[in-house]
Amino acid sequence: MKKLLIVLGSIIALFVLTIILVPVLFKDRIVSAVQTEIDKSINAKVNFEPSKISISLLSNFPDLTLGVRDFSITGKDTFEGDTLFSAKDFSVEMDIVAIIKGEPLNIKGIMLDEPLINILVLEDGAANYDITYPSNEEEAEEESTSDEEFKFGIDHWEIKNGRINYYDQMYDMAISLLGVDHTGNGDFTLSVFDMETKTSAKDFSFAYDGDVYVAHKTLKADMLFGMDMNNWKFTFKDAKATLNDFHLNFDGYFAMPTDDYDMDINFSTTDTEFKNVLSLVPGMYADGFEDLETKGEFDFSGYVKGIYSDTKMPGFAVDFIVRDAYVKANDVPLPIEKIAMEMHAKSESGDLKDGFLELKNFGLTIDKDRFTANAVVNNFDSPIWDLSMQGALNLDIISKIEPSEDFKMGGIITANINSKGSYVDVENEDYTKLQTTGNLTMQNFSYTEKDAPNFTITNATMDFNPQSINLTTLKGNYGKSDFNLNGSLSNYIAYAIDENAVIKGNMRLTSTLLDINEMMGVSEEDVAETTEDTTAMEVVVIPKNIDFTFDATTQTIKYDNFEMKNAVGQIKVKDGILTLDPMKVDMLGGSIKMTGLYNSQDEYEPKFDFRLDIAQLSIPETFKNVLTFQKFVPIAEKMEGRFSTDFSINGLLTQEMMPDLPTLSGGGLIKIAQAAVKDSKVIKGVTSLSKLDNTNEVTINDVKVQAEIKDGRLNVKPFDVKMGKYNATIDGSTGLAGDIAYNLKMNVPTGSMGKAANTAISNLLGSNVEAVGSSVNLNFNIGGTYKDPQVKLGKTTTEGGGSVTSSVKEQAADKLNEEKEKLKAEAESKVQAAKDSAKAEAERKKKQAEEEAKKKAEEEKEKLKKKAKNKLKDMFGDGK
Repeated sequence: MKKLLIVLGSIIALFVLTIILVPVLFKDRIVSAVQTEIDKSINAKVNFEPSKISISLLSNFPDLTLGVRDFSITGKDTFEGDTLFSAKDFSVEMDIVAIIKGEPLNIKGIMLDEPLINILVLEDGAANYDITYPSNEEEAEEESTSDEEFKFGIDHWEIKNGRINYYDQMYDMAISLLGVDHTGNGDFTLSVFDMETKTSAKDFSFAYDGDVYVAHKTLKADMLFGMDMNNWKFTFKDAKATLNDFHLNFDGYFAMPTDDYDMDINFSTTDTEFKNVLSLVPGMYADGFEDLETKGEFDFSGYVKGIYSDTKMPGFAVDFIVRDAYVKANDVPLPIEKIAMEMHAKSESGDLKDGFLELKNFGLTIDKDRFTANAVVNNFDSPIWDLSMQGALNLDIISKIEPSEDFKMGGIITANINSKGSYVDVENEDYTKLQTTGNLTMQNFSYTEKDAPNFTITNATMDFNPQSINLTTLKGNYGKSDFNLNGSLSNYIAYAIDENAVIKGNMRLTSTLLDINEMMGVSEEDVAETTEDTTAMEVVVIPKNIDFTFDATTQTIKYDNFEMKNAVGQIKVKDGILTLDPMKVDMLGGSIKMTGLYNSQDEYEPKFDFRLDIAQLSIPETFKNVLTFQKFVPIAEKMEGRFSTDFSINGLLTQEMMPDLPTLSGGGLIKIAQAAVKDSKVIKGVTSLSKLDNTNEVTINDVKVQAEIKDGRLNVKPFDVKMGKYNATIDGSTGLAGDIAYNLKMNVPTGSMGKAANTAISNLLGSNVEAVGSSVNLNFNIGGTYKDPQVKLGKTTTEGGGSVTSSVKEQAADKLNEEKEKLKAEAESKVQAAKDSAKAEAERKKKQAEEEAKKKAEEEKEKLKKKAKNKLKDMFGDGK
C-alpha cells in the first residue's frame, strides 16, 4: 500500500509539474508560431511586448491559454497611426495537443478585457479593417494546405467593458457603443450550428445621413441564431432587444448568398405600456423618470422584406399607434392628456415612389389647449402631401415632463396651418396649384442648449401663403444680442422637402447689440486676455442653400476685440458667400465703409475680398487691434495720429478666422493728415549714425502714401516726412517676419550742422562735408528688423542731385588744375625767358661769329690778294 501511494503521488506530482512546465517549455514555439501567422496574414502593425505574454494550462485545462497585456493593432498607409483594435488583456485558448505534436494552431476561444474597436470606412470604400494580405490564384488552389496550417475552430468568446465605434463615410452612418459586455458561443468548425449571444451596452448612439436617431440609450440584446455557413443564412430563433425600456422581438432571417443582402425580418413590441415608449425620448431616461405618472398603451410593429443592394431597397412597413395616453410629473402642475396618434408608413416594393406615410388623429391637451395634426404623404421620391395643424403647444409643460440634459425649450406656439400640394408643382413654381394658408405665432419661446447662449423669441407672427411666409415681426435675443426681424421668405416648401432646395428671403434687421464673439463661443475673458494675438475662433460656414438679403441697422457689433458702432448697410447671403454691399461702421476712432465678400464655399480655405473706404482711424487703436497692421506696419507701434485710405485687400483666412498673411494682396492710397513717430529704434539708429540734433521725432503732415501688399511684403512708394527740422523722403518695404528694407533720404543744410554731426558725416564721407556746398542729401539704408534695425549711410548727394564724392573730387581737381596752370605759366615764362636769353645770346654769338667770320674773311681775302700778287710776281717778275 505504501509503495502504491508513493507511485500515485509521483504520478500526480509529475502531472502537476507537467502542467506547470509545458507552457514554459513551449512558450518560445507558441510565440514564434503566432508571430509567423501574423507576419504572413496581417498587413498592419501588431503591437505587443514578449515580456507581457503569459501562457497557462491551469486556466482552461486541458487547453492552453495565451494571454497578452496592452495589445493593439494600428493601420498602415492610408490609416497610418489609426487604432483598429486595442485591449488591456487579450487571451486566446488553443489546443495544447496540437502544439505538442507540432500541428497547426487551433484557436478555440477568445477573451477581451476593455477592448477598443474602431472601424472606419472611407468615402471611396477603403476600410481600416481590411488588413489581410490579398490572395492570388495559386494561394486559392493551395487553400487546403493553408487551412491545415492554421485552424479557427473558435467555440466561445467574451468581451468585458468594451468600446466599439463604427463610422461609414460612404453611407454617412455612425454607431457608438460604450460599456459593452458580450458573450457568445458556437461551433464554427461545423457548417450548420446554433450561435447564442448576450450583449449589453451602457451607452448606445446611432446616426444616419447627418441625423441622430438614437442618443445615449442603454441597450440589451439576447440572440439565438441558426447559422447556415454554406448559404450564409442566419435565422432568428429567439431574438430580443431592449432599448432603455422599449422592448422588441425579432423573427425571420438575414442572408448574404451573394454581394446583396436578402432579408425577411419581422419585429414587434412585447410590453405596450405608454411609459416604455417615453423612455426613447431624448433626455427622458434620467432621474425622475420612474416617478412619472402615466397611463395608456401603444402598439409598434413592422417588417423589412426583400433584397438590399446598390440598386434596390427591401420593402418595409411600420405601424405605431398610441391610445388615450396621459403623463404627469410630480413637480409640474398640469398633465399632458388625451395623447393619441396613428402612424403608418410603408413601401411594399421598397421603391421610394411607392412610399406612403399617414399620421392620423395626432392630438394632445394641456390645460384647455388642444393641439391636433393630420398628414398624408405619398411618393417619397416626389412627395404629394395633405397636412394640417391647429391649436396651441405649451412647451414649458412638455419640456418639464420630458427633460433633457442637452437642451431645454419653453414658450407657447399657436398654429392654424393647412397645406396641400405636390413637389412637382413646387419645382415648376406653379404656386396656383398649391393650397397653403394659415398663420403661426410664438410667445416667449426659449431654447437653451448646453454650452451655448440662450435663444429667445419674445413674440413672432408669421402668415403663410403658397408663395411665401410673411414675417410681420420676430423679436428676440441670442444671448446678449438682440434682433428685430421683418420681411418675407419664399421657396420655403421646397426647402422643407428637398435638402438641396434654396430658401430665399428679403428682411430688415435692427439691433442694439450683436455680440459675434458670444455667438461663436468666445468668452469676454478670452477677448480681455488678448494682447498682440487675436482670439482663436472657428470658421463660419455660410449655408449654400440660403439666399437672404438683409437691410441691417445695428448700434453695436462686437467681434474679436473690435467694438463697431452705428453699423448700417446691406448684407447678402447666397451660395455660401456673404457680401457686404456696402456696410458702414464707426470703429477704431474713425469710420469704415466695407464693400466686398467672405466666401466659405471651401470651408478649409475660406477667402475674403474687400474694398475699404477708411476715414480718420486712430493709428494706435488700429495697431493694437489689427494683426495685419501689426505685421506690415510695425513702426505704427510708436505712432500717434490718424489715417484714411481707400484700400483693397484679399486673401485666405485660417481655421481661426484670421488672415493667412502670406496669401494677402492688395493696395491703395493711404492719407495721413497729421501724425508723429517717437522713440522708434529705426529713427534712433539714424540719429546715432548721423549725430544730427532733434531727429528723434518724425512728423507727417498732409501726406499721401501709395502702398501695395504683394508676396508677403508691404511696399510703399516715396513719401515726405519731417525729421526734426530736416526734410526727409522714405520708401521701401516690410516683410511678415518683421524684416525691413527702407531708404531714408534726408536733406541737411551743411551750415546748420553742429560740430559732432559735421565731424561724424565728414568722417563717413572721408572729406569735409562743408566743402560740397550749402546742403547735402543723406541717404540711409535701413535693414535688419524693426526690433533690431541696421542703419547704414548709402550714396550721399548734393542739393542738385550730384554725388558728394564727385563734388569734392571736382573741387580738388580745379585747385590742382589752377596750380598746374600757375606752374605751367611760370614754367612757360621761364622757358620764354630762357628762350629770349638764349636767343639774345645766340644773336650776340651769331653777330660775333658773323663779325669774326667777316674779319677772318677779310683777312683771308687779304691773304689771297697778297698770295695772288706774289704768285703773279713770281710768274712775270716784278710787275712795275
